[in-house]
Amino acid sequence: MVDFEYTETFDYPAAMVFTLLTDLPARRSWMDGILEQQITPEGPARLGTKYYEHGKFSGYESKKSSTVTEFEQDRLFTLTTVPGSPQEYRDSYRIEPISDSSCKVHFITYIDVPKVASLFMRQSMKKSVPESAKRIKAALATRAQR
Repeated sequence: MVDFEYTETFDYPAAMVFTLLTDLPARRSWMDGILEQQITPEGPARLGTKYYEHGKFSGYESKKSSTVTEFEQDRLFTLTTVPGSPQEYRDSYRIEPISDSSCKVHFITYIDVPKVASLFMRQSMKKSVPESAKRIKAALATRAQR
């Protein structure tokens, strides 16, 4: 089992950050390794949205079906694997406004992996999550220029 949390400050409004995080097709722009996605229904994520992701992360192939299990506009977004999945996985993004133009994002991940894999996963996440945060900032900068 791996519980991992990382916090990053963003110089963008909470609403703008939340919009990007809940734009599931845009995950490819900030999460390295995604090869295939299926989203039902199409459009912005909302409570109950089903999300399938196939990717290669840290050298391991991953296929997971998730559901949006928590959704509080501009504050909280959580994807959790569906019951019966071979591996329990939960990605949560908790947004804390600092001002009208900045916020903190708490990236919280839980993965049910064998103990032998947990150290490797934790080390991998210490590198990949901050890299994802940098790519989120780049995607936000691109959106802000539109």
